[in-house]
Amino acid sequence: MRDVIQYDGIKLWVDNDVIRCKLSPAFFKTYDKTRTEEALYNAISTLYDREYKPLLLDLKQLNSSDSIEIFILISNSVSINTLVLSRVFLVRSTSLKILLAINNITGNKVVPNKIHTDFNVALAYCQNNYQIFNRVS
Repeated sequence: MRDVIQYDGIKLWVDNDVIRCKLSPAFFKTYDKTRTEEALYNAISTLYDREYKPLLLDLKQLNSSDSIEIFILISNSVSINTLVLSRVFLVRSTSLKILLAINNITGNKVVPNKIHTDFNVALAYCQNNYQIFNRVS
């Protein structure tokens, strides 16, 4: 694990070629869409280091409405899309996974979103995605 960037309840770091992001419930007390997108973009660009990596967002400790809000923000962020290979969301329930998957189907996403409830499966997807991308490029 390299540098850890923390900002108002958001924690980002690189672990095994995956940009990891963990949000605390306290983050949503001061949540501002524009400020948050800019802060995430700045943090990810620092960790990006001119190499595309998957972004793994751990939303397990958040309630459903906060998870949906951050999912929509990151999924629709053009600026974050330019920095990441894929976006993988780790959620706490199958029902939330299905709800986000429906949103995923209706959107037109250039960078793929994957939604998992199991950390090991999510991490394996990220690492496999990174290896395939770097083998090709």
